[in-house]
Amino acid sequence: MVKAKEMLYPVGVENLYIATMTGGKDTAGAIPTYDTEIYSLPTIETIGIQGNPTTATKWASNMLFVNATKNSTFTLTLDHTALPVEVTDKIMGYLATKGIVFETSDVKELPYFAVGFIAPLNDGSKIARWYPRVQVTPPQESYTSATEESTIPTQQLVMTASPLLFNKVTKVDFNSARDSATGITAEEFMAQVVADQSQLETLFPTGV
Repeated sequence: MVKAKEMLYPVGVENLYIATMTGGKDTAGAIPTYDTEIYSLPTIETIGIQGNPTTATKWASNMLFVNATKNSTFTLTLDHTALPVEVTDKIMGYLATKGIVFETSDVKELPYFAVGFIAPLNDGSKIARWYPRVQVTPPQESYTSATEESTIPTQQLVMTASPLLFNKVTKVDFNSARDSATGITAEEFMAQVVADQSQLETLFPTGV
């Protein structure tokens, strides 16, 4: 049986990937560019993905003629062990002087960045995914006194993935179990941010 017809299911989640947008924001006139350094972080515990769909219906001749759904954003809830301070500063838009940052009550547009992850399937295949336009929601923090029982607290980061200005793409999904996924691995897919159909011939010339 070919993989595309098998009953496959995820058995975990691997590294978290973060790539910051060059200049901090995309434009409507071009595919966004990202910093060449893609952070691959082995600290992801769980990632929750919540769509925000709206539905439009149209009845005709006493029947439901149109039932259309639009999903403009995703809410990503990341439970993780730790993030490097360099990554946190970039996604929060912090510029430190002598290790110090100041936060004010002024209106501020937080930087945009790409978030991705790999999820293995039960047969060894893998799902890989990019959300190419993401902003973080200022986190809620708490600090707890140490006790005799050693514990490492789980930290949470909430993010919103929205459509790219250039092509309205909200997420890009790769699944190595698909028949057409020849010559591409999940790791190769995550080696750069994939944000537009026009990139495929250049990035994966043997896999399309």
